[in-house]
Order: sequence, then structure tokens, then C-alpha cells
Amino acid sequence: MTSASNPCTGVCKFQQQVCLSCGRLRVEKKRWKKMNKAERREVVSQSAVRLAALGDRAIPSKKARRKAKKQAAAVPTHPPATPVRVKPESLDLGEPILGRDAPLPIVDADAARDARKAWKKARKLARKAKKTARRAREAEARARGLPPEEHARALNPSRQPAARGVH
Repeated sequence: MTSASNPCTGVCKFQQQVCLSCGRLRVEKKRWKKMNKAERREVVSQSAVRLAALGDRAIPSKKARRKAKKQAAAVPTHPPATPVRVKPESLDLGEPILGRDAPLPIVDADAARDARKAWKKARKLARKAKKTARRAREAEARARGLPPEEHARALNPSRQPAARGVH
């Protein structure tokens, strides 16, 4: 048994009285709130048949578009763990370090991606630690009873506030 939930995707575009997004007729969309569950189930089953008949002309829902976009982004440019060969001559690095008979270096794309992820995570943790340390210093200055404008000087006495004057 099909569900009686509203199949509307929020993208209403009609062609010959049929919505290209959900497959319902214009009349069915207008009457939806007044229909009972049995009528709604019938409309949902008919709309599924209409959508199948529309084929490529049907407009996918936001969720389906997001899923397709995510899948397209997940497709690797080359199979995972496939070594990528780099020719030193093509990089224009000046004098090649390797001789002409030496094997070409192999770059592992997965290892490079993992290293980048690890670097990003470390950077994020460092920022978080820095923010936590700053908050702790501010709390210490407040505990000493210093007014807010003097917190910066209390936290770092060598730092002088910017001179405010008439230019």
C-alpha cells in the first residue's frame, strides 16, 4: 500500500495539467487538503505512474538532486590507490634530480588526501586550543577584578594599546 503523504517537492511546473515534479494533476493539487486517505493513496499511486511516463522530462526533488550531486562529487577522477606517475620534465623544476634511466616517482592520491585531512584537523584543533586559552586568560583577568578595557594589558603586558589621538 502506498503512503498518503503529500508528494509535493515544492517545484511546481506544469505541462498539460501535470506537475513535472510530483506527477499530480492541477485539480488534484488544489483538492489535496479536502481528500480523504483513500483518495490520497489513489492520487499518489497515479502520480507515480505519471512520473514514470514522463521519464527524463520529470523534475527531480531537492533531495534527489542533492543525492545526485553528492554521488557525482564522490566519483574519483582515477580509481582509488592507483599510483599517479609524474614526469620530472613536465614540472619545469630546473635541473632534474633523477637521471634519465631512474624510475619515475609514484604519488599516491589517497595518501595525499589523507594527509590534507589530517592537516585540516590539526589546524582546527590548534585554533580551538588557542580560543580556549584566550578565554581562560580573560576569565583570570575578570577574576582579578580588572575592568574589560584592561583585560588585554593584563593578558599580555608587553603589548601596548594602539594610540588613539587626532591625526
